Amino acid sequence: MTHALTLTLGGPEDLAWAQATVTEHHYLHAPVDPRARPMCYVIRRAYPYYPVTPRNYDPIGLIILGIPHATRCGGWWGYEGLPTQWQVVDLSRIWIHPGYQRGRFGMEAQPGIVPGYTDRRGIFRPTVATWAISEVLARVQADRVRLWPPVYPDQPYHIRLAISYSDPKFHRGTIYRHAGAQPMYTDRSGAAVPGPSGKYGWAWRLPQPAWEWQQLTDIRPRTMRMY
Repeated sequence: MTHALTLTLGGPEDLAWAQATVTEHHYLHAPVDPRARPMCYVIRRAYPYYPVTPRNYDPIGLIILGIPHATRCGGWWGYEGLPTQWQVVDLSRIWIHPGYQRGRFGMEAQPGIVPGYTDRRGIFRPTVATWAISEVLARVQADRVRLWPPVYPDQPYHIRLAISYSDPKFHRGTIYRHAGAQPMYTDRSGAAVPGPSGKYGWAWRLPQPAWEWQQLTDIRPRTMRMY
């Protein structure tokens, strides 16, 4: 379905805006720790009467990603045969303006403005969050390496795993299920259960890219990792 939203990789100013926005509006009310090397994607609404440049779009949402704080997680990363911590991205914060979500404040959550579908009852269901997650997963492997090219190219550096967590005190992780995530912690029946922190973990295994970092354009200078 055609809609008016775009998703772009943010620069330093966008990241500062995103960190301030989640501190004020996200249920955690905290920015992402800079030690996670955060990056952000910004969701904007395009208007046909504005020139097509990112600065002329209204930002209506964001996703901030970083590396996980844990160096290893059984069955997922940090052990032999699994991605390293540096090959994982954590979707640490997702925020979408209430006006573009389902609910009584969602005045802009309409066909032609946001992605979505019409159910069997003829009710339009917006899918901004799952659309944004899918867009990020399709781009982050190259974008992350552009921002932080490998210091030691002989070691694995491609992003192979994306994760996120949902706190059941605030939401059930429905958007992650709808975006194709696998539960990181399950019971014997395979049903999702909370992990040691009390939160549900969700993961997307990403394919091995066919490119090497030298083939990418617009790459930042390589710098030594200090932590």
